[in-house]
Amino acid sequence: MPFDKDEVTKLAFRRYKSDEPYEKSVWYLAELCCIINQNIKNGFDIKPLETDNLVLLLREDVDGIVKVPTEEEIRRVAEIIHQEGPSRSQLHWYIAEKQLLLEEITNIISSNRKKD
Repeated sequence: MPFDKDEVTKLAFRRYKSDEPYEKSVWYLAELCCIINQNIKNGFDIKPLETDNLVLLLREDVDGIVKVPTEEEIRRVAEIIHQEGPSRSQLHWYIAEKQLLLEEITNIISSNRKKD
């Protein structure tokens, strides 16, 4: 089931209230983006600091387990995000959006694994 703006807003507000350090938020956003990128077709078209309305298509090489990036891949994306200099509220919004998106991807991968 696709998520909506209210869900993103609630999750972003919870992140805001957690008072997580800026650098940790940048790293977490980069990690989410890298995981998403490795698990859906055209995943690298998903930009960390953009809102995307996507139809998710799993990559053919995803075999029932969510693929995870290397620390170096995450570091490269984190550096890009850091250079862009998003505000804390922007970080919280994009993290919330990517978290919900990754939940959908994970659910799809999990349901496909059960069918096999």
